[in-house]
Amino acid sequence: MEFRQIVYFLEIANTGTFQKAATQLGLTQPALSRQIFLLEKELGVIVLERGGRSVRLTHEGEKFYQYSIRMKELWEEIQNGFAKENELKGNFSISAGGTVSAWILPQILKEILTKRKGLSLSVREGDASETKNSVLKGEVDLGILTGPIAEPSLNVIEFLSDQIYPVATKDHPIFLKKKIRIEDLKKQSVVFFHPGSALRKAVEKKIKSFSKEFGPNITMELRSVESVIKSLEAGLGIGFLSKYSMNQKLQKINFEDWNVERKFYLCYRKKSGPGLTMLAEEILRSTELWKSKKENSSLS
Repeated sequence: MEFRQIVYFLEIANTGTFQKAATQLGLTQPALSRQIFLLEKELGVIVLERGGRSVRLTHEGEKFYQYSIRMKELWEEIQNGFAKENELKGNFSISAGGTVSAWILPQILKEILTKRKGLSLSVREGDASETKNSVLKGEVDLGILTGPIAEPSLNVIEFLSDQIYPVATKDHPIFLKKKIRIEDLKKQSVVFFHPGSALRKAVEKKIKSFSKEFGPNITMELRSVESVIKSLEAGLGIGFLSKYSMNQKLQKINFEDWNVERKFYLCYRKKSGPGLTMLAEEILRSTELWKSKKENSSLS
């Protein structure tokens, strides 16, 4: 049995006719029929029932179809396993939260796509729960999540560290105080992310560490980072943002004992094949380069 015969069989099964399959494979119909004849002779069973212009799988053909799919996938895995690093190619999808999608990934992916001409990447924005479920269900190839992550079916690699700052416009009354304390937040209107946001959960955990009875005066709950930033710039309250999404119109609120750090992790299914491992490694390399450029630009 030759592997090409398996490919031919799958093409016939998927197209439904010898004629269409021959056209797709670049063969003549008699040559294709000859290969299937030899395949059936070696197997000792009929796998395709001919009838008019179309064909259908026999009972034995249905069984062989499942084996063929597995053999084709194994062959692709073998090919990917021996691929060189500079041969990273294919279509991959990524899911991440708003901060990562808007302020971190664009420059990193641009760097990767400039070098990898055969690579195609798509990004889906989703909160922590949506991203995790998308990865587990196989709806996306790779997710970027806030840790810690305890999921035995996933490969988890540390990606980036982040700081979350309380912020407001530079002319906000809170900056008139000489010393700002956590209690001062009780008197402020807060522009918050929606409850499913990983950033919000991290902030709420920190606030509860000061006082379990203290709940911020939430006036807005928004899904996108851009919406939160625009609302803060309009002076609608104070908020909490990643250091990566800060801008010149907003100012960090400094007060005692506030230190909220979070770590982002690259996550993908363990049985995804070597292609995703190569992509994750490429993202990590490009992230280090991006961080180095940001640090150098801030010093200059």
